[in-house]
Order: sequence, then structure tokens, then C-alpha cells
Amino acid sequence: MAWQGHRGYKHQRDTRLPTVVLVFSCGVLAWVLVGPRSLATRAPAITPTPVAVVTSTPRSSLTPEPLPACGIGDIPTWHQKYSDWQLTLLDTTYGLDSTYAPPDLVPVTEAGFTGDGEVRALVIGDLGQMREAAAANGVHLTINADYRSYADQAATYQQLKASKGTTAADLAAAQPGHSEHQLGTAIDFGSGYDWLLANAWSYGFILSFPQDSSPAFTCYKAVPWQYRYFGRDTAAAIHNSGMTTRRWLWQNAPPPRGYAPSPRAGTSPSPRAGTSPSPAPSRSGLVSPSPA
Repeated sequence: MAWQGHRGYKHQRDTRLPTVVLVFSCGVLAWVLVGPRSLATRAPAITPTPVAVVTSTPRSSLTPEPLPACGIGDIPTWHQKYSDWQLTLLDTTYGLDSTYAPPDLVPVTEAGFTGDGEVRALVIGDLGQMREAAAANGVHLTINADYRSYADQAATYQQLKASKGTTAADLAAAQPGHSEHQLGTAIDFGSGYDWLLANAWSYGFILSFPQDSSPAFTCYKAVPWQYRYFGRDTAAAIHNSGMTTRRWLWQNAPPPRGYAPSPRAGTSPSPRAGTSPSPAPSRSGLVSPSPA
């Protein structure tokens, strides 16, 4: 307190708190007006990083070339391993090497059939079950031909060629290396054709040269007895596609892009891919059954 003479003592005003408030207010005002702009000049604006949206574009699948025409050639087929038995395409152009001989051949008697023929062991289970199913429906299946070696096929073809001529032989029989019988998974049945046509696919067997597609899409004349084993799943896929085995294999197991090996010596070149299937040749002078 301060002495004020005759007024006595007077309380002195405390100015500390208002001063603090005033300073603080000025600081806040200065920050509001100047601070953000000052920072903006010192530091670049931070732009939010956009979120990457991953869009997966499916890798374009390899589209097979159009089914080639049926021409006479001797080009090695591109699936020659014994493990490729479901994928190996054989026709009048593409064939197997002369040394191809499956190591697991067993007698067809193991599937309940008579005869001294052989097939690969992997065929036996379904072949036996198909025979039993046919028998249960009053159909007795027999086998006329099964595995045939390269040399056996050469003798068969030459015999037919000598008796019927080259044109008839090429339509009815495969040249050596081009026969499905060399795979050890093809069978010529001797009976039960109607039953087989309706049921064989469900046991893994597909008719090689069907009436409505041969020879234009198969390269050989139509026969009701030659079936090739693919296993039940693959056979169902071929059956449901409505395609011949040759056309299905060309689409689903096509040759590698740019596949163009040199023809074997002394053979005709392969037909150009992309051409239309050749028209059905005359059926005059053909022999039956076909030894394809």
C-alpha cells in the first residue's frame, strides 16, 4: 500500500496478471496471422500419397493355331515322354520316334480279356471295369488289336499299301510312328460298338475316328472299333467338348509357339497350319477293319 497524505493509505493496483494475459493474447494473434504462412514458406506442402489400385490384367493365354489340314508328313510330335500319354497328338503329320516303346506293358488278360495282346498297365483297371459293366448289360466285349510296335505298324502299313495302293492305305492305316497303337493305350474292339459309343467315355476311352468327323478332322476313315484311353477325367472333358481327340489335343495341348522341327529324311513336309481340314477323300477300295 502507498501513503496518500490526508487520504491515508491507498491499495496499489496489481498489473502483473493483465500484462501476462495481454502478452499471451498478442502471441496467439501473431500465430494466427503470421505463423501458418511463415511455415508454408519454410516447408513444402505435403501432398497425400494416393492409394495404388492394383488392377490385374489376365495374361493372354496362348491361342492355338487353327487345326492343320491332313497332309502326309513325318514331324516329331511334341509330347513324346511316356508320362505324356494323355497329351500326345498323332496324325498323318506328327508321329513318334521309332524307339518309342512303353516300358510298362502288361497282358490284356489282366483285365479279363482273352488273347496275347498288351496295353500299358495304367489302362488295365478301367478296361477291366468297362468289360464287367458291359457284361452286366449283356454285352460281351472282345479285343482285336492293342499295342503295336513301330516295326509291327510298318509291316501292317506296307502290307495294306501293297494290296490296296497308297491312297487307300493312307486313309485306312497309320504309317509307322503315327499309330495310336504304339502308345500302348489304343484298343481295337471286336464287338459291342453301340454300347461302347454310349458308355466307353465314362471309363476313360474315346472313339478315335467317329463317323461324323472322319476323315476331315481325324485324317483317317471312320471306324467304330478304335478307342484310345485318356483316363476318366480327360475322357469326360473330350466327350463333353464334342471334339475329336485330334482337335481337342490340338486346342488343349498345342505345340509350343514357333514349333517347327525339321521333317525326318525322306518324308513329305507338314501341311501349313491354319488351313482348313481336307475334304473327305473317296472311300472306294478301302479295307475293313482299319489297322490305324
